[in-house]
Amino acid sequence: MEKLKIIIPVLLLAFSSCIDRSPRYEDVNACFVVSETEHFVNEAVSFVDCSQYAEEYEWNFGDGTSSNQRNPVHTFTEPGTYQVRLTAYGYDSMESFTDAVTVLDIIPTTDLDILVMYVGTEDPVSTCDVQLYDDFDNWVNLVNPVSEIKTTGTEGIVVFYDVDPKTYFIDVYKFVSDTSYYMNYDGETLPLTEGVVNYYNVYVEYTIDTGKSSERKRFYVKEAEVSTKEEHDKIVANFLSKQ
Repeated sequence: MEKLKIIIPVLLLAFSSCIDRSPRYEDVNACFVVSETEHFVNEAVSFVDCSQYAEEYEWNFGDGTSSNQRNPVHTFTEPGTYQVRLTAYGYDSMESFTDAVTVLDIIPTTDLDILVMYVGTEDPVSTCDVQLYDDFDNWVNLVNPVSEIKTTGTEGIVVFYDVDPKTYFIDVYKFVSDTSYYMNYDGETLPLTEGVVNYYNVYVEYTIDTGKSSERKRFYVKEAEVSTKEEHDKIVANFLSKQ
């Protein structure tokens, strides 16, 4: 019996020395997704990590830049398809995940920036409704507009984005009372230049509604004037300085 008492502890000690007492960690699983389906030059692209058991991150965006953030935001400056690689590091493992991200050229849109002012002044008119028509007859009869109605703010400006590069007839309208309103007599533009912001000044005048608004538009002609961003900025700045 005494011999057993001696042998058993020795056997237990020998057995326990074979047990691996080091902690076991799960192997890392690298993964990421991109926030949007379309990406354009100079637009922020968000990368969202979906890795499992990762502690540290190393991103290579395929354009010579990198990041160690978990969910980085990156801007590509040239169009192309980039192989974006995320290497995720766990406690005792690592894994890389690569996905292609295609970046497109930004297609410039044709925009129409309209500043509404009172005739003979450089005073912007607020709360005027502005709408576009694609030919004279529709404009005269106020039918078949090709835009939604936009309303000028305190600076008298509305902007129509991504329009076709062609000639438009601009209708500007504002009620003053039940029988009178501000209107423009002739709001025809020149053919708009494609891919840029086209600036116009449109002047409105107080008139009495006689039920012949179409005739007024037809016979009282005052053209909308081509303008520039610099002129718009100057007019608005001068106007606001007087407030």
